[in-house]
Amino acid sequence: MRRSVRPADVVTTAVAVAGLLLLTGCTGGNPSAASDPSAAAAPVATSTARPEVDPAAAVARAGKEPYAVSVRSTVETGGEVFMNITARQNFNTLFTGRQERRVGSSTREVVVTAGAEYHRVGGPTGSWTRMSLPLVHASEFDLTGYAPVLLSLGPEARKGVETRDGVLVHHLVGHLDLDRLGQVSTQARSDVESEGVTGIDLDQWVDADGRTRYAEKRWTADGTAVLVTMAFSDYGPSEVFDSPVPNLA
Repeated sequence: MRRSVRPADVVTTAVAVAGLLLLTGCTGGNPSAASDPSAAAAPVATSTARPEVDPAAAVARAGKEPYAVSVRSTVETGGEVFMNITARQNFNTLFTGRQERRVGSSTREVVVTAGAEYHRVGGPTGSWTRMSLPLVHASEFDLTGYAPVLLSLGPEARKGVETRDGVLVHHLVGHLDLDRLGQVSTQARSDVESEGVTGIDLDQWVDADGRTRYAEKRWTADGTAVLVTMAFSDYGPSEVFDSPVPNLA
């Protein structure tokens, strides 16, 4: 049974979906990989070659080694920017990282370690609050998992090779209904379905190494349009993110 969706719920869902999708990385998460110190130090190869004619070949090439990446994301509701997120995060390993979430004049810093999340509002003079890790691990949300589902939609999903910020990328596009969302993540399907939404429209730009460089997600909840944009850059070896030091009274 579809529940009534209030305007506040639309914003909450947008933030939840954007934030959780942001936490997952371009090529997935594998908590067990964190136990291999040599894997954590492995460099991330970057190709400048032109992507394959067949984007499926690029997607199949996606590496599994741990790496760190910078992320920029914007959440818009009703055509207005609601939140900006910048982050440095580890992927293909136990998720850890730092985020800065800006809503209006308010900024929330978030540090995720192996054992907890830490939140701070108020800048350097603010106090850190320790929180439990989410019940659903970030690896539940994997952008690379969306590419094969888009490709399964047929030739119309393939929009060709484009250049963005000097990088050659495959542009994939399509509508993912609840069943297709469920193929990627049961949690992603549940989050969307809980707000009475029947699917999302997704544009995804994948480079020659099969990594998602850009993504745009769009849906409408009770007449309110939601747009989430994401950009990934500065790939490198996985990094260590320590717990923040509490402010001393």
